Amino acid sequence: MTETLLLQDMVALVRPQLERLNRELIEDLAPGHREMLPLVEHVSGFRGKQLRPVLTFLAGMAVRGAAHGGVLGDDVVTVAKVVELLHTATLVHDDVLDSANVRRRIPTVNQMAGVEVAVLLGDYIYAKAFHMAVQLPDPTAARWLAETVRIICQGEITQVLHRFDFAWTEPRYFQVIAEKTASLYAAACRLGGHYSGGTEGRLRALEEYGLELGIAFQIVDDCLDLDGDERVVGKSLGTDLAKGKITLPLLYLIQQGPAEAERLRSVLGKSEAEGLRRLRAEFPLEHAVAYAMQEAQRRIAKAQASLSALPPGPAREALHQLACFVLTRRL
Repeated sequence: MTETLLLQDMVALVRPQLERLNRELIEDLAPGHREMLPLVEHVSGFRGKQLRPVLTFLAGMAVRGAAHGGVLGDDVVTVAKVVELLHTATLVHDDVLDSANVRRRIPTVNQMAGVEVAVLLGDYIYAKAFHMAVQLPDPTAARWLAETVRIICQGEITQVLHRFDFAWTEPRYFQVIAEKTASLYAAACRLGGHYSGGTEGRLRALEEYGLELGIAFQIVDDCLDLDGDERVVGKSLGTDLAKGKITLPLLYLIQQGPAEAERLRSVLGKSEAEGLRRLRAEFPLEHAVAYAMQEAQRRIAKAQASLSALPPGPAREALHQLACFVLTRRL
């Protein structure tokens, strides 16, 4: 069974909600000017696994337990759409920051239409997301997600400021990926539970689950950027090396000693292809990846342990299995 089919099997519980979300997003994102339509249609191809809205739906179901079935209110669907749009906007902007050419096996917006259009399109999607959020009668989502976007930007800025920084540490790395990646996972889980009437204790458990899951997701992503297959992963690889981002596998290599660190310094900043070729040929990459994946496993174990605060049922089990998928994914 392929990873895509395995994921589809795990999210079967929320497939009707996910199908509704995708139908409605087409209309929600409809631009006021026809020349923008191809761009809006193009970014719909970036949706991929849609883990964040899936987490929103599963969290909403999980706080209620099996006795209430799989019925979710319209507000939960709106929150899931907002979360997905915010994620899409960050992808568009990330591709600009990384000068990436491919996303989900299709050209990035900056590759297709230029950096200026990509930046503005990301802003357009952000604006649409927050316009939807403020229409909700309960302002929690708008407030929480506004703060989440601030945290995401804070993490991204810190990472940019510390490119090629060989004094970078693991605690700083974990803090940054918690901000730039995991914070949106945590928000998706907490808000899905909030708009389904979850108690504070269950919301805290969901938030912790999302945070640890998101940290693990980013660690795996950083490993795939170095040892993945672009045909499988579906996006440009080697961008961390080319941009001088010190990720966990690279921190492992730096920690092997001054000589190893100096050799790595000569690889960072090379072109994506050249950097990957040299890294794979000249360094014990398999040990670096194994070291990082051990940390990802620890984070997944913490995420799964937090689910004990939720009532047993299919949604809780799906969240447990989804965590396993994040750890083993190759795409």
